[in-house]
Amino acid sequence: MKKQNVQIDNLRKVLKYIKEYRILMLISIVLATATVALTLYVPILIGRAIDCIIGPGNVDFEAISKLLFKIGITVAATCTLQWLMNHINNKITYHVVRDIRKKAFRKIEILPLSYIDAHPHGEIVSRIISDVDQFADGLLMGFSQLFTGIVTIAATFIFMLAINVKITFIVVILTPLSLSLCC
Repeated sequence: MKKQNVQIDNLRKVLKYIKEYRILMLISIVLATATVALTLYVPILIGRAIDCIIGPGNVDFEAISKLLFKIGITVAATCTLQWLMNHINNKITYHVVRDIRKKAFRKIEILPLSYIDAHPHGEIVSRIISDVDQFADGLLMGFSQLFTGIVTIAATFIFMLAINVKITFIVVILTPLSLSLCC
C-alpha cells in the first residue's frame, strides 16, 4: 500500500510539471489520433484496390491507380503528422526536464555545507543529471507510446465495429480468454 501511495505521489508531481504544457499535450493527442486513423485507413484502401482485381485479364487499372495515389497521399500525411507529433513530444519532454533540472540545481544551492562536504560535488550533480536523463527517456517513450497505443486500440475497435459487429464482439470476447489461457 505504501509503494502505491509513493507512485501516486510521484505521478502527481510529474503531472504538475506537465500541466504547464497541456496545450502541447492536447495537440500531441490530436496528432496521435489523426496518425492512427490514417494508419488504419490504409488497409481499407488496399482492400478496395484488391477488390478491383477480378481475375486474370480483368483488372480495373484506372481504379487501382487512383487508390494507389490515395494510399500514397495517406502514407505521406501519416508520416508528416507522426513527425510533427514526435517533435511536439520532444519539445514537451525538453521543457519538463529543463524545469526539473532548474529546480534540482536550486535545491543544491541551498544544501547545508555539511552535506556538500560529506559528498563530492560532482557526485551530486552527476546523480541529478543521470536521474533526470532517465526520467526524460521514460517521459518521451510514455508520450509517444501511451497516446498512440490508447488511440490505436480505440480506433481499431471502432473500425472493426464499422466493418462487422459480430466479428468485433467475437474478438472482444476471445482476446481476454486467449490471453488468460496463454499466461
